[in-house]
Amino acid sequence: MAKPTRKQRQKDVYTVVAGPILLLGLWIMFQFNFTNLYYIIGLVFFAVIMGSICASFVPDMRKKENKHKNMYTGLTKAKTKNASYNKAVKDNSSNLLRTEKEILKLPLEKLSWREFEELCYLYYKAKGYKPRRTSEGADGGVDLIIFDRNHNTEVAIQIKHYKKGKQIDVKLIRELDSAKKNHGCILAEMITSSSFTNPALVEADRRNIKCRSNEWVHSKLLPWRKQQMKKKGLA
Repeated sequence: MAKPTRKQRQKDVYTVVAGPILLLGLWIMFQFNFTNLYYIIGLVFFAVIMGSICASFVPDMRKKENKHKNMYTGLTKAKTKNASYNKAVKDNSSNLLRTEKEILKLPLEKLSWREFEELCYLYYKAKGYKPRRTSEGADGGVDLIIFDRNHNTEVAIQIKHYKKGKQIDVKLIRELDSAKKNHGCILAEMITSSSFTNPALVEADRRNIKCRSNEWVHSKLLPWRKQQMKKKGLA
């Protein structure tokens, strides 16, 4: 059943207010047995005015519903946004990328894969390797290119931020070997916050790819980050 419009409700209120006033006025007139034209005109005028005033206070329910709907929609969007953000923080497979300050402060497990890549980039930059990022989404398995002064050549680096339990396998090593050639590099590195399978380590050694596992992350990358936090007053 359709809800009555504001005009319909105003009409109902007008009738409820004005009608009894007219009836009461007429009852008084007949009760005291007098007829006066000015009284009748005044009575009608008073009933009309009071009915109109009361009808004007009838709220527009559509505006209220729209207001509540907008508030609900806004809250829903805010909840969805916060839920997405919290999920992104919790799940490091997201492409979340926060500020350098936050990347330096957050625990390793709360960094997204993009933030872990950025941390590695900052590390190599600070160490003088002149890193440069490859085109996002079209890196062909290479995330960074650095210059190795000891070998006087460029090195292709792929970075994988994995949760515990997931390892770098042979397939990824082979993909990096092909990708490094596409970038004109002879040497390559695979960096992961996890570990490598034994076959992957054998394959990497055969293809001249240096493997940096979570041991390297905790012995080199994170201690450097801690120093940076102290320098920037973040510790």
